[in-house]
Amino acid sequence: MMLRELGEFGLLEALGLFDRPHPPGWVGPGDDAAVVPAPGRPLLITTDQLVENVHFRRRTTGARDLGYKCLAANASDVAAMGGRPLACTVCLAAPGDLPLDWIEDLYAGFEEGSAAFGCPVIGGDTSSAPLVVVSVALLGLAGAAGPVLRSGARPGDDLYVSGTPGESALGLRLLEAGEDTGDRARSTLAQRHRRPEPRLALGAALGDAGLATALIDVSDGLLQDLGHVLRASGVGAEVWAERLPVSPDLAGVAAALGVEPLPLVLAGGEDYELLFTAPPPRRARIFEAAREAGTRVRRIGRVGTTQELSLTRRGAPLAMPGALGFDHFPRRG
Repeated sequence: MMLRELGEFGLLEALGLFDRPHPPGWVGPGDDAAVVPAPGRPLLITTDQLVENVHFRRRTTGARDLGYKCLAANASDVAAMGGRPLACTVCLAAPGDLPLDWIEDLYAGFEEGSAAFGCPVIGGDTSSAPLVVVSVALLGLAGAAGPVLRSGARPGDDLYVSGTPGESALGLRLLEAGEDTGDRARSTLAQRHRRPEPRLALGAALGDAGLATALIDVSDGLLQDLGHVLRASGVGAEVWAERLPVSPDLAGVAAALGVEPLPLVLAGGEDYELLFTAPPPRRARIFEAAREAGTRVRRIGRVGTTQELSLTRRGAPLAMPGALGFDHFPRRG
C-alpha cells in the first residue's frame, strides 16, 4: 500500500500512533500539541517542519518571513491548546550552495518571532539536504484551567472562529501567480500568508478561564480542521455560511480575480485562526475575552448529536467545497 492510498491521517492510524496508551495526564498524537504533566502547569510540546516546494518556495517567500512564519505556526499550536509559548529549538537542513545571507535573514526572522511571541530559541541542529527544511520544536505552558483538547465538544455547543479565514489562501494565490500586490488590499492578503499572527492572547484567555470545550487552529482549512474536532469528540456540526466572516479585502480581491470567496474561507489553510466550541451560556464571556484579547470572534454554527458535518445557508443545505483543506498525502481513487 502506498502513502497516497492512506492519506495523511490514515498513515498515523496505520502506525498505531492514536492508540498507544499513555500515563495519566499525558496526551499524545491527535491534538495540536502533546501534554506532559509537570510541577505547576502541564507542559505543551509541539513540532512542525516546513519543506521547500511543499510549504514554501524561495521565489515567493523571503527568508526573514519564513523564519517568522515557522515560529508562528508552532506558537499557534500552543494557542490552540489554550496555552502560552515558553521556548523553542530550531533545526535547519539546507544545500551547501545556499547563500549565507539567506540563512542570516532566516534567523533574523526567528529572532523577530521570538520577540513577538515571547518564545526564545534555546538550541537546535543543522544538516545538509538537497532542499531547505526548517523544523521547530516548541515548549509551552497550559492555561490555568488546563489544556483544551479537541475531544471536548458536546452537542448544543456553539461553534466559533476568530479573525477572517481565507485571506492567507488568497494571498498565496496572488504570490504564486505573480500578481501585483502593490495596492493595500492585495498587500494585506500577501502579508497574511507571509506573516500570520497566532492568536496567542485569545488562546490563553480561553485556556485560563476554561471557556472553550474544544479548540484547534485553522492550519489546513476550516472544514478539515473542524473535522478533526468532530472525530475526536464523536459529534457533528452545522456550519452557517451566512455567518462566516468574509473580510472586505478578501471579497474585493476575489471579485476582481473572478474567484468565489466561500471555498477560500472554508478550505483555505495557514490562517492560524482559532476554531472552538463552547456552551451557549458562555457567549457573553467569550465575546468579552475576545475584545480584551484584541481579536474578533464570530459564532458560525452549532455542534450536533449526529457525527455528520453539514453546511447550510439560512437553513438550506449547501454543497461542500471539492476539497475540505490540505492533506500531505491525499487519498486517490
